[in-house]
Amino acid sequence: MIQDPAARAFRPLYFDSHPDPLGAVSLPVATHLLRRGLLEDDKRLLLAGCDPTSPLEDIRAELFRCGWIEPPRHEQMPVTDGPHGVELARLDRSALRILGFWAQKVHINGLVEPDRPGGPQVWISRRSDLAPSNPGRWDTLVAGGRAAGHSLLQTAAREGWEEAGIECVQMTGLTHVGDMAVQYVSRRGFHQELLVIHDLALPRDFVAVCRDGEIEESIRLSFDDLVIRLADAREFKFSSYLVLTDLVGRKRGGSVKLHQCL
Repeated sequence: MIQDPAARAFRPLYFDSHPDPLGAVSLPVATHLLRRGLLEDDKRLLLAGCDPTSPLEDIRAELFRCGWIEPPRHEQMPVTDGPHGVELARLDRSALRILGFWAQKVHINGLVEPDRPGGPQVWISRRSDLAPSNPGRWDTLVAGGRAAGHSLLQTAAREGWEEAGIECVQMTGLTHVGDMAVQYVSRRGFHQELLVIHDLALPRDFVAVCRDGEIEESIRLSFDDLVIRLADAREFKFSSYLVLTDLVGRKRGGSVKLHQCL
């Protein structure tokens, strides 16, 4: 499961009910949870019990109490057995990353004149400086995780409205262009993400309006300006950098090498 050499500082996490590892926990966090009796270690890190949702909530509460994670987000995320997997449990969004479970993330590339020679104009959004993760970094126009009980299309519609003010009628042109399964390490933990990528043609007079406070600003770039900005990957949230680099490769007809992909 853990393919990135930098991720060897993490231990695979198993459920009693499933034979394969589902998450990945850093050594300090794993040690703390073992000492608190919230995980078992019989040669492998194990969450015991036939219903993992309740013990996962106990783990979340302990991690918050000790300052490992931020307060609960009051949004339940599915814990699955892979990027396209079956839901096995639910967990508050605040604890999903630190335990290294898979997440499905919807990304929408907002494009003006998508078939224009030389490439379309592209909307990107800058995350709020107060965002709990990647504050101040650039994102695709819309990006958000699929919550438990929601479909990917429902997630796209909700996030499109909240982050950019995209009306339902404007979402009719949403086109799913591919999925990208990635694993990478950040300060928040071991990330396993299925990036579900969409293109959306927008009219020239469209103006993005954030309605949930997560976005500081949205701007429309020429395709060449986007390519220039992507030269500094540190300015972007990592997953959005991959999605936008993929967009450049598709629109320019070239081959793009994506690192840390499964």
